[in-house]
Amino acid sequence: MNQGMKLTDYVIDYLHSRGTTHVFGMSGGAAVHLFDSAAKHPGVGTTFVAHEQSAAMAADGYYRVSGRMGACIVTSGPGATNLLTGVCCSYYDSVPALMLTGQVATHRLKGERKVRQVGFQETDTLSIYSSVTKYAEQLRDPNQIASVLDSAFAEAEAGRPGPVLVDIPDDLQRARLDTAALPRYVAPAQARTRGLTAQVQSLLKQISASKRPVIVLGGGLSTPRQAGELREFLKNVEVPLLQTWAGLDLIPHDWKHRVGTFGVYGSRLGNFVIQHADLVVCLGTRLSQNLTGGMLSTFASKARIVMVDADQGEMDKFDGHGIEIAERIHCLMGDFLDTAKVAVKQFVAPDIRPWLATIERWRAELPDDIPIEPADEAGFVDAHHFVRQLSDVLADDEIVFIDTGGNLTWTCNNLRVKPGQRVLSAWNFTPMGYAVPAGIGGAAAAPGRPITCITGDGGLQLCLGELATVVRHQLPIKIVLFNNHSHGIQKQTLETWLDGNYAGVDPASGLGLSDFHSVARAMGLSVVNISRSSEVAPRLKEAYAIPGPVFCNVEINPNQKLYPVLKSGAPLENQMPLMPSDQIDALRAVLTTSKDPDNVG
Repeated sequence: MNQGMKLTDYVIDYLHSRGTTHVFGMSGGAAVHLFDSAAKHPGVGTTFVAHEQSAAMAADGYYRVSGRMGACIVTSGPGATNLLTGVCCSYYDSVPALMLTGQVATHRLKGERKVRQVGFQETDTLSIYSSVTKYAEQLRDPNQIASVLDSAFAEAEAGRPGPVLVDIPDDLQRARLDTAALPRYVAPAQARTRGLTAQVQSLLKQISASKRPVIVLGGGLSTPRQAGELREFLKNVEVPLLQTWAGLDLIPHDWKHRVGTFGVYGSRLGNFVIQHADLVVCLGTRLSQNLTGGMLSTFASKARIVMVDADQGEMDKFDGHGIEIAERIHCLMGDFLDTAKVAVKQFVAPDIRPWLATIERWRAELPDDIPIEPADEAGFVDAHHFVRQLSDVLADDEIVFIDTGGNLTWTCNNLRVKPGQRVLSAWNFTPMGYAVPAGIGGAAAAPGRPITCITGDGGLQLCLGELATVVRHQLPIKIVLFNNHSHGIQKQTLETWLDGNYAGVDPASGLGLSDFHSVARAMGLSVVNISRSSEVAPRLKEAYAIPGPVFCNVEINPNQKLYPVLKSGAPLENQMPLMPSDQIDALRAVLTTSKDPDNVG
């Protein structure tokens, strides 16, 4: 009888030893041994999803909530390729996640033979994933499994984190191991950036000397999560704060000197602030084009820009392309905040009372782009007002997953985030269909904690089968559908650039959409419908009082626009609906007239 530990048992036990207590996936021939081992492990739970893409997104959501490595298991061929969109979410947002893909037996691999495929469903998984993972390895020797897993975990968590993939042929999954004799890989310790103390001290002196400073909080402060350390830092360095959407839950909405969001779909106030600052300190943000706008030379052109980031390339990418990064501090965000904890004791607060007065004047005088609430007989509600009322019913520890499109924009610009809440999305890859699968992963990471998944009809259509997963496990998820019966953001794009010539964006132009609330009810979900302004508050209270999973169908104005928004070719401070040039000039002039510090609260 073959002695030793079965390889797949070792893999699952290894995951558990590293803190991963749940795996996601979909059964398939080349993955049955991995799932068998997972099912037998007393410390590891499994969630079987309706589509492998959802498994990768669930693993992504698991990490974002718990800070522990997310993992999923799928079979070879189509099982592995279906992970791709979810893996991209993790790669572009710096989320550690482990993809375990089954593969055909080693004697059925095509190797160097000039054929496309030998084994059934054989696919060159490593080539497909090499550009969107930090590490992708096919196991060829069962005795290397410990070393391969060590390497995968080390690479996933080192520097700028990201997903990794281990491809395991079927015959090797069944191999027996002498675990005591397995070679191991020990990753070198990550050295702290040389000269970091001096760089942090210099940065604090620059803030002290500035007249119009602003700190930008980005998603890099959440991978891994540094919210507590960040808040301690900000209590000592009290200057205006801007947030990327990925940094939305780093501070609560009522934090002192919080300005809010900025960028192409951000707030007018945030854009005016960053465009007129004299010092912009970017913590854990790569300054994507959604933040800077397309005209890079006009972004924060009056400011000295300092970037603090774990990825040197993200700080260097602007060289010769319109934005001058005056100073680059290359370090882990945890190291930066640890260093600042000591350096901040010598910090001298700048006198920014005129700057704060200017910001308050802008807050009062900039246009309010929020529509009035529609009359009840309209049969739909306004998205902005809805999100603000949703804020009132969310639990203090709610985890909010947001999909993409209009629902993402309206939520990020209107949600009043509380100190213990999380707000999560696939910020950089932004696929439709992310929120519900990621919410499933979040539920596994924090059992019993309330979760809200906000999605649009386009996004829900892509992951509709996962409603059955939510029901099967009776997850405490409230699914809030922004139902505008179309791909609303695409409609607006076509109106802006192609004279409103719709194609495939609503039923009239060829798009097929489900009767979502009927489907949800058929799958076993409690359903609450909201279609009138007067019923938003009571119906939300009703929905959130129902235990277990609930589907909330919210009828949104099919023609509601995403305003304010920047049209390509314009500077950030001139979003649509466009302001008259004399109004912009008058608002800029406030910089020289806000001289009375006694008016600043």
